[in-house]
Amino acid sequence: MAGFVNQDDFLKVLREHPEWKQAVRMEILGEELLSLPDLVKENSRQIAENSRQIAENSRQIAALTERVDENSRQIAALTERMDENSRQIAELTQTVRRLDSRLGHLDGRFTEEVYRQAFATKVVNIDGKIRRVKIFSRSEQVDLSFDAADEGLITEDEASELSVADVVAEGRIRSTGEMVTLVAEIAVTVHKDDVTRALRRAEVASRATKRRCIPVVMGERAEVIRDTSYPGVWLVERDDIRELTG
Repeated sequence: MAGFVNQDDFLKVLREHPEWKQAVRMEILGEELLSLPDLVKENSRQIAENSRQIAENSRQIAALTERVDENSRQIAALTERMDENSRQIAELTQTVRRLDSRLGHLDGRFTEEVYRQAFATKVVNIDGKIRRVKIFSRSEQVDLSFDAADEGLITEDEASELSVADVVAEGRIRSTGEMVTLVAEIAVTVHKDDVTRALRRAEVASRATKRRCIPVVMGERAEVIRDTSYPGVWLVERDDIRELTG
């Protein structure tokens, strides 16, 4: 084969023998550069696959975000319902408390009226048998209290307190004929403060009437004071009558 004279002769030969082109490429470019198109194609394929995966991930993230938003909306709605339920429960609780208070007040008023009406029969066995028991009406009780204040026997404040005692009465001790005053405090459940109030008001009534005054506490239950000693104070617990001597 004749040698190549110039570039044109070389290119002419390559055109005549196209099968030589690959050998020339291998010689000039080397295997790595020749494989570059395949690498580019593979990279493009991987990029396309990654793009598809990214798009799928983005879709899943968007779906999860939508679910989170929906959950948040549902939680907000539940929270609002719970707040409303709590408000309603608070209102019902207040209503029940008011009803309990009103029922307690009515129960107290009923108990007071029952024991006031039965006072004369309840106290007949107190302190040596009391007879001719007279219960002062509310107006008589007020007049007695403030007349005593006008006479200087008690103060105005003491008159105000005596005027609201549950019961003010008078009676005669059968065995001695002594006229005595009685002051009673009435409660559904008798507590220590009822006893101390009866003692205090009895002391005022004694000065107001210039007589010995017997303090009495009356009610349906008196467990809290049953074993307490208050000499001179009489307890009427339903049909049980006794002096609080401990």
